[in-house]
Amino acid sequence: MLEGYWYIACRSKELRKKPLSRQLFGLHLVFFRDDSGHVKALEDRCRHRNAPLSKGKVCENTIQCPYHGWRYHADGRIAEIPTMPGSERNSYPDGIQDYHCYEQQGYIWVCLAEEPVEARPLPFPNLGEAGWVSFHMKTRFNASVEACLENFLDCPHATYVHRGWFRSPTNKKVRAILRTLPDGAEVEYFEEPRENSAVWSLLSSGKATMKHTDRFIAPATTRVDYEFSNGMHYTITSSCTPIEKGVTDVSTVITFRVKWIGRLVRLYFKPLSKHIIKQDVNILNLQSENIKKFGGAEFVVMDADLLFRPIMQWRNALENGTEPPAEGEEKHIEFCL
Repeated sequence: MLEGYWYIACRSKELRKKPLSRQLFGLHLVFFRDDSGHVKALEDRCRHRNAPLSKGKVCENTIQCPYHGWRYHADGRIAEIPTMPGSERNSYPDGIQDYHCYEQQGYIWVCLAEEPVEARPLPFPNLGEAGWVSFHMKTRFNASVEACLENFLDCPHATYVHRGWFRSPTNKKVRAILRTLPDGAEVEYFEEPRENSAVWSLLSSGKATMKHTDRFIAPATTRVDYEFSNGMHYTITSSCTPIEKGVTDVSTVITFRVKWIGRLVRLYFKPLSKHIIKQDVNILNLQSENIKKFGGAEFVVMDADLLFRPIMQWRNALENGTEPPAEGEEKHIEFCL
């Protein structure tokens, strides 16, 4: 069921004249553009001798195998077999599987199901809008999609994994409200400490108040918003693409609105964000390695693990075709940071 959703295959700028190989859900795909520039996706193997089409070339709206020159239409049908010129098309063997593609905001998305659950992928908020500055990151995690989703929406880990950069231990109580939504869940935080943090020293100048919300959007997107009373706003949106079991590619778009020299702020924020996400890569690598050592995960789930349950409940429901959590519920939680 999860294959029915849209996942990022690559940035638009990565796919030019040559075919491009990508892997999703353990499947190997080839992406290419037709003569009109539209993106197409097929399974990355020729029917003849299983050579990778991604090593071939695009010609006349078809993709050509590098081994014997078999050519395929964008829908996977065989267009030409050079050793059988003039043969009737109905004498050709079956073609190869094609997949739905969608291009928006500089990203190429793919859906592996026969019919997508949604007509188009979820857009990145604020990307390309006037007054907003943005930058992009792509990161590979040796971790499951679920582990990545929880990590990106987990406040307590930042106190230790990102100590001094994003948060530092204060032992102060924080109030939070967990809300179930029609497409996932969100948490809103109150009275959140901001001491001893490189990020907050840049973003929360003076006595500006802050509204912080973390949102999980099923099946594989996270959105974190920090909105300040002085007009500044910072949004981190991450879309997770499952490559194979235990390997996830994460495409992150960070957008921010500031009153002054926004592009100069990006010069500071981009390397800082890369450093912080590298720390997440390292801790999730350690977690994954240890889970393998012990033959599987045995988690203890507490109220402070605010979005762990909604993430798992939603993904299990979508995967098994059962009902996801009901929307409109609220839970008030106190924990320490």
